[in-house]
Amino acid sequence: METISHLFSFLRAHPQAQADRAQQEVCKNQVIERLARGIVARRLEAPAALFLELNRPLGFLLGQTALFARPFLSVFLPPRDIEAAAEVVADPKAFDRLVARIGELSAKDSD
Repeated sequence: METISHLFSFLRAHPQAQADRAQQEVCKNQVIERLARGIVARRLEAPAALFLELNRPLGFLLGQTALFARPFLSVFLPPRDIEAAAEVVADPKAFDRLVARIGELSAKDSD
């Protein structure tokens, strides 16, 4: 007799191919680098760090909002970049890398 567990299989984590994960990480790193360089180039390190740290608990919600607003944001950015930025904001480790990279670039720029 078949159980109803197959109805909820979409809730279980599915293994992701190593190549897909590697490609996502490369895309995240590229987005982190572009965001950090753009922030430092505009001399917005302090406001950006403050904004990012204050909104850290809302990272997942901000990522989902970016995905929801993708049709409107696609006027300014390619949809792939919007998705990658949403993943960066929603992923705590990538979020930390973004804040750290802004700090690194800011320190280099001040030297």
